[in-house]
Amino acid sequence: MKKKCLWGFCIMAVCFLALTVAPALAGETMDKIEKAGKLKVGFREDSIPFAFIDPKVGKQVGFSVDMTALLAENLSKYFGKKIEIEPVTITTKTRIPMVVNGTVDIEMGSTTYTQEREDVVDFSLIFFFSETSFLVPKDSPIKTKKDLTGKRLGGARGTTNLKAIEDQAAAGEYKPKEIVTTEGHAQGFLALKTGKIDAYATDRSLLEGLRMKDENPNAWRTVDFAIAYEPYGYLMRENDSDFRDFVNNTILWAIKTGKFAELYEKWMGLKGLVPIPMSQAYKDYLTLIVYPMDEGWLKKK
Repeated sequence: MKKKCLWGFCIMAVCFLALTVAPALAGETMDKIEKAGKLKVGFREDSIPFAFIDPKVGKQVGFSVDMTALLAENLSKYFGKKIEIEPVTITTKTRIPMVVNGTVDIEMGSTTYTQEREDVVDFSLIFFFSETSFLVPKDSPIKTKKDLTGKRLGGARGTTNLKAIEDQAAAGEYKPKEIVTTEGHAQGFLALKTGKIDAYATDRSLLEGLRMKDENPNAWRTVDFAIAYEPYGYLMRENDSDFRDFVNNTILWAIKTGKFAELYEKWMGLKGLVPIPMSQAYKDYLTLIVYPMDEGWLKKK
């Protein structure tokens, strides 16, 4: 069932590609980046393994952070000058407003594509698929969806995960004792560890990141079931086709050259920080979206 749902999202993503490559208003973002010599990027602090603070280096690292480096490298080639990355810390609550108001040029992390969000921002090509699940103590009685009834469930403010819980509870699929809103994943995990909630919900990939980075990872488990599916894309301002196409071309170029696979292996391979085996459906999707590219996309016209 999960594979069928995932493949359905793959097809949806390809249809979404057809929309994103359509002409829109030529953009101010590329001009802004060239003049400033900077790419202002919104990064999360707790979105493991996509963008998170590594205390050893005191800054954000992760798969999407490395993808940002590739984007800046390609922008530097395009403009014939060094484009620096200016990181800006964002949260689940502030990420969309900070993209819309121009505080950042792009958000690169682990944001789920939804039509509601697409109404106010543009998404890049979908580059990853996850699912909403729950992190619980190892000995938790929560084994199936029906076990969520009577439990205190937590989710981060402004996330599709929290909305899925609220919508399904309102529809009577289960009846939580309480739904607790946290300001981020770190706070949500803390609420779980201190017993304020019985289960914390976010994307399975992020839950595994939280668990693996804990001092006692075996004390926690991610439940086997999912309540929603999460296709990831990067966020940009609406109607800025030049920048959006450049971001999409960078994703496609990374896939074609094998750099995408290298970063995936680094962060989510068997020896990565959070091992997430790449399903056959996901591999098929990555193959499917790599359409012929204009060889001159890195040359400024």
